[in-house]
Amino acid sequence: MEASPTVGQPFELSPASLRLLPLDLDLNVARRLANLRTWIAAWQQEDRRLQQRLAALNPERRADLLLGSQIGHLRRQSALQITRQPIYLDPETVRRCGFTPLRRHLAPQYAQLSPEERQLWLTNLTFLLTPTLRALIDKLDAIRRYRSLGQARCLLLGGVSGVGKSSFLHWYTANYHPEIEPTRNRVPVIKIDAPVSNRSPKPLFLRMLLACGTNLVRGDEEHHRQLLELYFQQCAVELLIVDEVEYITQPHLRRRLLELSNLTGVPIVCASCNPIGWTAGDAEIQGRWNDYFELAQFTGPRLDAFLALLDLLLPFPEDSCLGVREVKGDKDQGVTAGPAQYIEQWTDGILREIMVLVLDACCKALTTQQPRLSVDVLNQAWRDIKRAKVVNFLDHLRAQNGGAHG
Repeated sequence: MEASPTVGQPFELSPASLRLLPLDLDLNVARRLANLRTWIAAWQQEDRRLQQRLAALNPERRADLLLGSQIGHLRRQSALQITRQPIYLDPETVRRCGFTPLRRHLAPQYAQLSPEERQLWLTNLTFLLTPTLRALIDKLDAIRRYRSLGQARCLLLGGVSGVGKSSFLHWYTANYHPEIEPTRNRVPVIKIDAPVSNRSPKPLFLRMLLACGTNLVRGDEEHHRQLLELYFQQCAVELLIVDEVEYITQPHLRRRLLELSNLTGVPIVCASCNPIGWTAGDAEIQGRWNDYFELAQFTGPRLDAFLALLDLLLPFPEDSCLGVREVKGDKDQGVTAGPAQYIEQWTDGILREIMVLVLDACCKALTTQQPRLSVDVLNQAWRDIKRAKVVNFLDHLRAQNGGAHG
């Protein structure tokens, strides 16, 4: 991480094989829990090591501040090693196996778990692979293959806030962790967040240089750009991801990204809520970033199907019927809303909200030893989530007002 990149042997593109765990009749709960324990222990050990490095840094030294930024980035990425092998929610696989046989296969395994093991099992829900994300992985890997053939292609990744863009990009990057070698750092995938400042490209360039492993603190923007041109070759960079690209508002800064793509040949993925709008007004930018992939909200039948698959992963002895939109009651009651209808109403199909709701509801149900998630438990969890958001917002306002009065 600290070594500046130096020339090494030529690096041929060889994308890592996709590591996933299918949701099928071969899923062994005990084996998966053992893997989770191993991955969590490895993450904790690495995080302690990085914390020790942080404690030794001097905040008065600019180089140490930059190193601290690198370490902080590595700590966030290393946490994703817990989900290095996500469970793949593939409707076709589940359809071939059958929902009922899958439930019969998993329910007895869940029944043998202790309360602590059930809580550990919920770690699986922190990142799940869907067919849409699998398609996005294929898209990114194809872009990297084009790069190896000398044909740089750039991509726009969009979707409303909370649909999982940043989470996916962090996870994807974590699967291509930088490797420190005697002669250089190998950094196949770089992910940065676009800086808010638009006064100069230096903050943007500096974040890329830090990702390459350098602690550079001096030089003007042209020197930084020249270093990037060199380091991208020495570090065998195959893909650059710029998240929150809409922060880059000035035309001359957008052109700097285009220039970097031209000079290095490295494809650049630009992600934000509305990346197409980011390209507006510049025909050359629009011509380079002419490929678009969108992560959409989960609504209607798509939400129902996702919840039905998610239900199979909940460590309860009974089916929670999460994907059911309408429930037929007695003659007096008629048809009432099912879990899927409530979840869509509360979350608007935003994946982040859905997963927070389901995880919180699972914790409540496990604490009270419920056999499944009920609408009542889901409703209670959602009320608590909304109440916590209001409290946090009010705390923020109070802090702002207190600072202003002070």
